[in-house]
Amino acid sequence: MEPDTLIGRTIGPYQVLEKIGQGGMAEVYKAFHPALRRYVAIKLLGRFLQSDPSFAQRFQREAQAAAALRHPNIIQVFDFGNVNGGHYLVMEYVEGTDLRAEIDRRQREGRPFTPDEVLNLLGQVADALDYAHRRGIVHRDVKPANILLTADGQAILT
Repeated sequence: MEPDTLIGRTIGPYQVLEKIGQGGMAEVYKAFHPALRRYVAIKLLGRFLQSDPSFAQRFQREAQAAAALRHPNIIQVFDFGNVNGGHYLVMEYVEGTDLRAEIDRRQREGRPFTPDEVLNLLGQVADALDYAHRRGIVHRDVKPANILLTADGQAILT
């Protein structure tokens, strides 16, 4: 399925609403599950990776491992699938911003994070990583853009 044509279409039971992110390997969309009345985030593996069977298998293994994690600072994985040759992962939708965008915004406004705020955020991320590592899962891409911040200050590792 071509990512550019996804808005307004469905992936499984999910109605794709808008594109909310893009990385080197995947695009992320906000979607809605009408039967459950729940917003979700769908990560669609990039086209150039879809044709690599070993990468698709790794994507599936990582989805299965992530789905087993239950921690308040780790994004919850709900579903995994393949539609028209495209692999996708369905996660909880988090209302907020990523840490990279928040750092940039605060720099523009001249009000960086306080030391207490930094310690709080790093503590949450460290707890999440420790939890995952104790279960044999290594994140491999910890960076500010992969940490979501909720309005109440919760850090969620994606």
